[in-house]
Parts: sequence; C-alpha cells; structure tokens
Amino acid sequence: MSWVVKLEDELGERGDWVMLHGVVPAFEEREFPLLRCIDPYGRTIFNHLQMESFLQEWERVQERARDDSQANAWKNIRQMAETCRKDRDLYLKFVGN
Repeated sequence: MSWVVKLEDELGERGDWVMLHGVVPAFEEREFPLLRCIDPYGRTIFNHLQMESFLQEWERVQERARDDSQANAWKNIRQMAETCRKDRDLYLKFVGN
C-alpha cells in the first residue's frame, strides 16, 4: 500500500508532504490501535491530541522501513508528527492510493 502523508492546517494550506510505501501495519495487527486504522483507500486524519500515541506506535514500526526511500519517509513523517503534536491547528493526514 502507498499513501501521501501531509501535514496540514484546517484549510489544507501547509505544504509538507511525503509519499509512503509499506511500513503501516495491516488492520489485523491489533497491537497498533491507531496505525492499523489508517485507511489504505481513503483519508485518515490525526490531530495533536493523538500524536503521543501515534508517535509511540510509529517508533515501533521503524524496522519495517526496508530501503532508503521508506526510511526517509518514516523519518519525515515522525518529524511532521512531532510538529503536529506541538500545534493544535495542524493535522497529520494519510491519503490512501
């Protein structure tokens, strides 16, 4: 599966985005309550209140980034999530493909 992952404000005007392939757990992986619910075909949006849990799960999937492209995307998403955690007006959005 692949996603476009964006860090956006309410108007969608922030320009940070990255392509992500793989890494996200499957829906059947119940040990990832947030990440398993990222819709592979639709939109999933996280807010600042969810970022602490998101980041804990995100750290646990780091080893799934098997090549440089995935590792860079994982790192960029972690940075976007940290920014989102600190700003209540930002959202981390996954758009499935």
